[in-house]
Amino acid sequence: MSRKKIPPLDNALESVKNYIMVNHLKEGDRLPSERDMCEMWEISRSALRSAVRYLATMHVLESRQGSGTYMAPERPISVTGTVETYGFSDNVRKSGHTPNSMVISQKICSGNAHVARKLTIDRSCNVLQLMRLRYVDGLPCMIETSYVNEALCPGIESHDFSKESLFDVMRNEYGFSLTHGTDTLSITHLDSQEADLLDMYEGDAVFFQSGINFGRDKEPLEYYKSVIRPDRYTFVSLCGRPMSLERTFW
Repeated sequence: MSRKKIPPLDNALESVKNYIMVNHLKEGDRLPSERDMCEMWEISRSALRSAVRYLATMHVLESRQGSGTYMAPERPISVTGTVETYGFSDNVRKSGHTPNSMVISQKICSGNAHVARKLTIDRSCNVLQLMRLRYVDGLPCMIETSYVNEALCPGIESHDFSKESLFDVMRNEYGFSLTHGTDTLSITHLDSQEADLLDMYEGDAVFFQSGINFGRDKEPLEYYKSVIRPDRYTFVSLCGRPMSLERTFW
């Protein structure tokens, strides 16, 4: 009985993955040249290139023009299903990256019916509407819009949220601790303004996250909604017993 032949792409994928594991490659490490890899594993350039492209879509590898193929940087991780509530900056720092923010708009306005319902306030109540472009290591990652009941935090609009954390201001100046929250994750498509801000194309698919963060007395403190580049941010949901998080490539 003849042995089943392994397809060229599968052979190339296994060769690259084994090389990464055996050599314990980490973020930023460079793989051998295309010629060397083809000679090492006796595979065609077309099969190798297809394997590299596939692993790039999985955020394992990245190709740098004129430089070679490298291990891709790990993306910040947002963990759902935990007791703790962390903001964007905390999640990014915990993943070993540097967060930054640019304020797109910051104003006090009357909340619409949807926002009022989320914050359990009257529609006539004023809210802080804070829209920020969030960066990871200098690259645009997320457009986040937060809504806070102004009656709970008078004067909050005077803060510079390009430098200050909303969570920190609410805790340190107004005495509120965000203890837990609920969120929903889905897929949406970018409009032209969002695409320009995130350096993507109009109509591209992205994560859409929305949720409410609560204080100790279960009062809604913040309602937020975000559109997030899926190639620069990862969501992990923990189920059952606590576990450690490790990077998973395949």
